[in-house]
Amino acid sequence: MYKILAVRIENQLIELLPRNAERYGQLFDIDSLSLLLGTNGAGKTNFLMSLANAVASTQDESFQFYFKATKNGNYEPVSPYNEHLCSIYYSALPYKRKLHRRKGVINASPKIKSSTYAKRLEEFDMIANILDIKTELIGVIDYSKSVFRTILIPILKQEKLHLESNIGFLISELDRMTSSNTTYESDDYELKDRYREDLLNKIEFHLESLIYENMGGDNAFYILCSLQYIFSKDGKKLAKHAAINLLKEVGIIHKDQDVTDKFIYDHLVSIAKNCRGLIECHVSVEPVRDTRRKLEFIIKDNSIIEQIKITDTPIKIEWSNQSSGLQALVEQFSLINEAVEKAVEKKYKSILLLIDEGDAYLHLDWQRKYISILNRFLGRLKRIYNINNLQLIIATHSPLLAADIPGDFVTSLDSNDFSNTFAAPIEDVIANAFSSNSLGEFAAKHINDIYDRAIHDKTTEYDRNLTEAIGDISIRKALKRRFHNDN
Repeated sequence: MYKILAVRIENQLIELLPRNAERYGQLFDIDSLSLLLGTNGAGKTNFLMSLANAVASTQDESFQFYFKATKNGNYEPVSPYNEHLCSIYYSALPYKRKLHRRKGVINASPKIKSSTYAKRLEEFDMIANILDIKTELIGVIDYSKSVFRTILIPILKQEKLHLESNIGFLISELDRMTSSNTTYESDDYELKDRYREDLLNKIEFHLESLIYENMGGDNAFYILCSLQYIFSKDGKKLAKHAAINLLKEVGIIHKDQDVTDKFIYDHLVSIAKNCRGLIECHVSVEPVRDTRRKLEFIIKDNSIIEQIKITDTPIKIEWSNQSSGLQALVEQFSLINEAVEKAVEKKYKSILLLIDEGDAYLHLDWQRKYISILNRFLGRLKRIYNINNLQLIIATHSPLLAADIPGDFVTSLDSNDFSNTFAAPIEDVIANAFSSNSLGEFAAKHINDIYDRAIHDKTTEYDRNLTEAIGDISIRKALKRRFHNDN
């Protein structure tokens, strides 16, 4: 199996193994890692998709592969190696074009159908292990402010004639405040918002205290968790029926019993009992109450997972350390892992992986880590699946990624004269690699306008205020030096 040295797609040549790459030693955990840069419309996606399709195409003059150390030297057409070489394309971006459906081309991009809950947990565990992230399986049950503000308080506003006195007064005051007929001495929305929040917090406190006092702490906790669960699962209408009867049970609402409310409330109680029973039967370690509204427990025995699957319960199963950024990477890496596994099952031993803006939806800190963890992840896959050659090309807009790779491994579709940006200041990377500026166009226009008015002695109070808001000290000082009577 031969490594790809370079490939030409129409008018663009990209080197996967640059001529002087050996001077860096074994820099990556895989056989090569290349970055493809370009502004919007430069053709990055078209290049990657053409390359993916070319791997499985018969040889023509629109593309050319060059392989390292073949029996005929470093030049060899692709056709003799189709049976060994496979391309995998991944993009998280919407509106992506479809790849040709042919042998040797695998599309790892996410489909509309998402992974099952159990499969997602399994993938997270596998990828967390590969990335050396310490995690453990936990059960979580909780409720939030939405129980009060979305379900219970709207009911109290409708039933204010039948309320317990203290809460009734607070609800009436909330109604008065939000009424269109009420006038206030001040139009300051911050003061109004503070007062409204104060009222809502007091109502929440009284509601929660009365429910806990009348039902007992643990029962109240499970009931409120189950009420939020019914709302999210079955909708507002059913949750309202259950909530009305709950408020009657604890003496907050005083009115006649309704058959529908009672029936659905019994369902709420049943869910709460199921939840409590599961935890008491299957959790050997005492659950931890982080707050009054949240309980977590470590899952040591997988039998509880099976019970949760078949039981109507608000218990959620999660991995600890599961941030949104990590979830996005797990989704991406799991799809790539599945595609690599599929390629190996089809007896491909050389894989060209093409990732189109895999960092697109990541927080800046995860973009900063992306190359490092992707390299480590793919290195593990190569060893796990015993792949002969695994080579990667990433298309990106991110200056953070461009600053993470030596310039020899970077190709820019916008310029043949690419400056080295490895570990360079981010402003230099943006200017050199992306032919852009780190200063936003909106800010730049206003700064230029202020400068123009300053040199003509026409600055305004607004100009001076906006200048004080400039974060770059050197720009702020340079502008202020141009102001009349300013040193």
